Amino acid sequence: MEFLRLVRIVLSSFFGVRNSASHEADIANVNFVLLPFVAVFLAVAIGGIIFGFVHLVTDATSAMQGF
Repeated sequence: MEFLRLVRIVLSSFFGVRNSASHEADIANVNFVLLPFVAVFLAVAIGGIIFGFVHLVTDATSAMQGF
C-alpha cells in the first residue's frame, strides 16, 4: 500500500495536479528513502513508454514515401 502511495505522490508531482491538503498529508507519512527510487523508476518507465510509442508510430510510417 505504501508503494502505491509513493507512486501517487510522484505522478501527481510529475503532472502538477495536487492540492495542498493532500500534499501536507503525504509529506507527514512518506518514506523519504524510497521516494527517489520510485521517482527514477517512474521517469524511466514513462520515458520508455513514450519512446516505444514514437518508435512504433515512426516505424509504421517509414515505408510511406512522399511524406
